[in-house]
Amino acid sequence: MNIVNVGYDSTNYYVLADTKPRLLVDVGWPGTLPKLQHQCNRMGIHVPDIPYFLLTHYHPDHAGLAQELKPLGLKLLVVEIQIIAIPILKTYMKPQNNYVDIDPADNVIFTLDDNRQFLSSIGINGEIIVTPGHSDDSITLILDDGAAFTGDLPHPMMIVDDAPNPTSQSWDKIRSLGAKTIYPGHGPVWHLT
Repeated sequence: MNIVNVGYDSTNYYVLADTKPRLLVDVGWPGTLPKLQHQCNRMGIHVPDIPYFLLTHYHPDHAGLAQELKPLGLKLLVVEIQIIAIPILKTYMKPQNNYVDIDPADNVIFTLDDNRQFLSSIGINGEIIVTPGHSDDSITLILDDGAAFTGDLPHPMMIVDDAPNPTSQSWDKIRSLGAKTIYPGHGPVWHLT
């Protein structure tokens, strides 16, 4: 799987592609569609050619642009446990953000139990797990080749308490599934040891 970073404004967004784009992981702030299109065009990717997008969590810099992508033909993939976070997103927005509410009617919703099968049906070999630590709705996509898209899950070096907590437990799950290369929401790609 070819992983292309199309991020801007200090946040990473990734397109997963093989012979064609398969999935966009995370999107930008409301109103930044031209920036996303520009970054994709620079990398030879036409945004309407991306069939699906997945959000690691519903915060403005990762999900604010979601509804603006749908008229271009992209379908929002929603893990069932994230449904509750969608209406909360608008409470983070100020009027000047020009946020467009996410319409729940046309989202593709699936459960954690059937996510591997669903991902396979769209050409992605991997699975999605729940990884709280940054927010309760945070998820991580882990590809079978060891690439992991963690959104804003705090780096393991940021964990100061030795006691089990949501962040350390999330990293334990990520390690147990063979993640090797971490593609974070902010900062450079790094290798998990």
